[in-house]
Amino acid sequence: MESLLRPWLLARFLSGLTAAALCVVAVLVAIRVLKHWRVGSTSEGQLVLERRAELVATLVQAGLLLALLGLVLLVLAADRSADSIRGAMCAYGVFDATPVGMWPLATGSLAALACAGWLALHRLDLRVAQPVLTRRKFTALFVVAPLVWLDLGTFVAFSSGLDFDVVASCCSVGLDGGAIGQWGAEASAGVRGLTFFVAALGLAVAAAVSFVWVWRRPGRFAAMVGAVLSLLAAMAMVPAVLYFIAPHAYETPRHLCPFCLLHADVGGIGWPLFASVFAGTALGVGMGVVAWQRGAGVTAPAREVLRGLGRVGALLWVSGALLAAFPVVRYWWMTGTGLFG
Repeated sequence: MESLLRPWLLARFLSGLTAAALCVVAVLVAIRVLKHWRVGSTSEGQLVLERRAELVATLVQAGLLLALLGLVLLVLAADRSADSIRGAMCAYGVFDATPVGMWPLATGSLAALACAGWLALHRLDLRVAQPVLTRRKFTALFVVAPLVWLDLGTFVAFSSGLDFDVVASCCSVGLDGGAIGQWGAEASAGVRGLTFFVAALGLAVAAAVSFVWVWRRPGRFAAMVGAVLSLLAAMAMVPAVLYFIAPHAYETPRHLCPFCLLHADVGGIGWPLFASVFAGTALGVGMGVVAWQRGAGVTAPAREVLRGLGRVGALLWVSGALLAAFPVVRYWWMTGTGLFG
């Protein structure tokens, strides 16, 4: 565990530990809420429980924001650790050098999306006059909290398995030269281009249109369409980044690593690109959660929350599409031809 003495790894551990501890407190309160919560009751016990639930919800909101931040800190920690591991040129080599591999990234993303959905539900609950969503909000913690704990556990496994004396494989060997890179080498220019146009221009634009639809005319159907399209757009961006966007950024068809997009030699375009795509996906999850809520006095506040999510989501998806297109347009502008012929 000596790796936790390094600043970025320590920051990631502390943020995850804080979020996990707050989730423990929240689950204990959630058990009491499920047992004793009575909407409309004016008893002293109910009033005390309402105040405690409000306080804990505020603390959990801060903890879940830390869990969202933890995903960024994880990538930063892995990227900064590459300088201390021989052979690791970027975060890919660091993840690949540990027994758990990319699992911390997967569990961190899943926990962050779950946190985003809970925060959207919490925001809606605060806007509803009567606490009709409080029981649902605390019930949802039984899903969110285990994901936060799992995320912390996988990070601890990642950091404990991190050996700074090992000679790691860089992305050019493990990724570019592996099965993913072999498929890319054999794929035609048309297939590579299709991954880009479907993802960056098709699904991302469709998601942006859906968000604008939610912004202008918020409703359950529009929100669910936006949620589904946001997930599809995020999934479609994976092959687009690997096989089309990254090669254009590096100006070589063989280099596919998404983690190298975080480096200064390509302008660090990966940070705003991945942030826009992930934030848009998180808002889509939030819209889906809000759209399913029903109850007395919920409809009007839900429309307002959806309108706000749609407005921000539209900006995120449009910026994501522009960032995805930038390396491609730049290469065509400088060379006057396509990278793949």
